[in-house]
Amino acid sequence: MKINELAADFDKAEFLANYWQKKPVLIRQLVPGFVDPLTPEELAGCALEDQVESRLITEFEPDRFELRNGPFVESDFTSLPTSHYTLLVQAMDQWFDEVAELRRRFDFVPSWRVDDVMISYACEGGGVGPHFDNYDVFLLQGQGQRRWRIGQNCDADTPLREGAPLRLLEAFDTAEDFILNAGDALYVPPKVAHWGVSLDESLCYSIGFRAPSEGEMIEGFSDFLIRSDSGDTRYTDPRPAVPTDVNELLGASLAPSFEALRAKLDNPSLFRRWFGCHVTQPKYPELIEPLDAASVQIIEAAMEDASSLSHHPASRFVFMREPNEAWLFVDGNAVAFASDLSESLSRLSNSTPLRGEELDLLLKKPEMRELLLELLKQGSLQID
Repeated sequence: MKINELAADFDKAEFLANYWQKKPVLIRQLVPGFVDPLTPEELAGCALEDQVESRLITEFEPDRFELRNGPFVESDFTSLPTSHYTLLVQAMDQWFDEVAELRRRFDFVPSWRVDDVMISYACEGGGVGPHFDNYDVFLLQGQGQRRWRIGQNCDADTPLREGAPLRLLEAFDTAEDFILNAGDALYVPPKVAHWGVSLDESLCYSIGFRAPSEGEMIEGFSDFLIRSDSGDTRYTDPRPAVPTDVNELLGASLAPSFEALRAKLDNPSLFRRWFGCHVTQPKYPELIEPLDAASVQIIEAAMEDASSLSHHPASRFVFMREPNEAWLFVDGNAVAFASDLSESLSRLSNSTPLRGEELDLLLKKPEMRELLLELLKQGSLQID
């Protein structure tokens, strides 16, 4: 067995059918013999970096929390109390190959749904308080132990504590209570209250899954349509007539405009294009740097002798099959190809590096060769 593989007896189909987005479940030894891919000291070192998003949460009195955002300096850690604090560092899968490999173990959910892997270190008593999230999350235990309590179902009207620096619940009703050891995982669906407290020095890996809200989709798709609109089509009076009251807005006069707008929105194919671009927007786009002119010339030559090509750790790839074509979405951009290239796009979307015969086969296809070069230029692909 490879290190940190999911348990052989974990039934992915059964989990999706009975628990995914339905109810929480504790999965003992989801990752048997789990080995932490980094140490608490390495995690703290990452929190010192400008490009890494991190938070430090201290419970300085019972149920009173202080939140500080990174980047931190070493003295921030040396001045901490001996208990009741938590360090949370986002997107560690973008910085550590072993963490990225752990993320790929959750391949029973579409890859575009995965947000990132956040790692938290907590000492005895450390935690972030009772809360709920709007997304699915696996809480995989590393070293040490944490106690997790599952509470009530929540929604937008659930009362939160006023004046707290975190979105903490005003009340928490414990329904289930677990202690997790290394390799155990707790799955929590959206809007289910949960509360974790470390029993000793511990690490927890939060594999979060994003899901755009309806508001985000309405706003994003509308903006997409606006950018593609020429602005030439405007409101017209359906039946010009002398009004009985010049100050009255007639609902019937708006019907043609409403139907025209409905027709623009009622375009499933165009919505799929936008959605592919939306879900591949990088979480940290500033980390992906396009090549300068001098580097492009070097890359063009180096691509011939490359031993492998890999995704930039911050990049997002996904492809889509349509009836008569195939689309590739990378870092918020979309490109259409002939449908017979679907398998090539599928392989390119896989985050496993391209090597050997697979790479040679893609380079022999003119469309794929040109695509690989463009992705190298924009920084989404890297030569290893």
